[in-house]
Amino acid sequence: MTMRTEKPPTSPPLSPIIVARSTIIICIQTVGCWFVFIPWKLDMLDLAKKDFGYVLLAFGIGSILSMQITNKVLIPRIGPQCLLPIGMIAFSIALYSWVTSPGIMMFAILAFPVGFTFGLINPSATVITVAAERETGRRLLPLHHACFSVGSLMGIIVSSLYAATELPPEWLFFTLMLVGILGGAVCYLLSDARIVRTVKAPSEAAQQLRLPSGDTLVFGSIAAVSMGTVGIILDWSALWLTRDIGLVLALGGIGIFAFNGTEVLARLFGERIITRFGERVVGTWAMLVGCLIMIAATYSRELIPIVIAFGAFGLCSANFLPLLMGVAARRNPDNAAGVVSDITTVSFVGFLIGPPIVGLIAEYVSISACMYLLAGIWMVTSLFMRQYFRPLTKMP
Repeated sequence: MTMRTEKPPTSPPLSPIIVARSTIIICIQTVGCWFVFIPWKLDMLDLAKKDFGYVLLAFGIGSILSMQITNKVLIPRIGPQCLLPIGMIAFSIALYSWVTSPGIMMFAILAFPVGFTFGLINPSATVITVAAERETGRRLLPLHHACFSVGSLMGIIVSSLYAATELPPEWLFFTLMLVGILGGAVCYLLSDARIVRTVKAPSEAAQQLRLPSGDTLVFGSIAAVSMGTVGIILDWSALWLTRDIGLVLALGGIGIFAFNGTEVLARLFGERIITRFGERVVGTWAMLVGCLIMIAATYSRELIPIVIAFGAFGLCSANFLPLLMGVAARRNPDNAAGVVSDITTVSFVGFLIGPPIVGLIAEYVSISACMYLLAGIWMVTSLFMRQYFRPLTKMP
């Protein structure tokens, strides 16, 4: 009589961290393409800069509402691994519908579901990354944020090359939608995307949508200010370079390319850079240098200094938010993933306040004034965070 041995359970081909990073890269690649074609869309709709700021406000409202629901309801009941492929498919469809919307009213309305579907992705990916960081003892948040930069950089390259062909932009975004749908289906089929409830169900009080407090409020507010101002580069630089500096549409994304290119390098090697120089040098002093270069280049209004400044700012600012979230996780070891996810949600308040303010400044003053605002705010936030960042002598 032969003994039957049970086969050990096989792990899925795609691990949760791979699914999280792939989802971010695919979705943000489409967003990167959108950054380049913003001037095309505003010209097509004859939309003023201040009104575009209000459209981005609808995106921010959708993101914040969705992130709260995702953090407090969906992740505890469904699990982040199941939400990621669903979010990728939904986001791809929503963004295509938004970019190709025929009128101003529809363009404004569809910004909300784009933000809402993105709100399914970001918290889920963050929870998976923080959990992996605590299991391995490594700094994985810089690499997590690098995926945003990689996706945006890929989108800038693809869209700039496509813009040079003068083919209809709708064709590009339809292809990107198909890529997102296919990517979501592959991630769902090849990963452990089953519904997984948390081991310990959260209490009713924990599931309620509540106001932030403590570290969530402090660090979330700083992250919100940072998110609200860095959108000046991502949302407005192509418009600035094409309308004010005089570049053609195909080269309008060169500033974002420089910003994302150096940002990718800084985040890919973020763990080594922070270990070598310490949190305080990377998070404060490097930030101050990048801001001063940005101020000088904006004053020059010359293309080459501006591109160099975008690259310097991307290099110097890349690891600020990962460091901020790392500080929050270190100060709250019992609920690190929850606190970091909540900070991410609060940070999107920047998309509520930032776009309308930036749109008004761009409309009635100039986009150059927004660039000065960007540098000034980041200088203040980096100096404030200096007290929380550890110097090299106190690094483990």
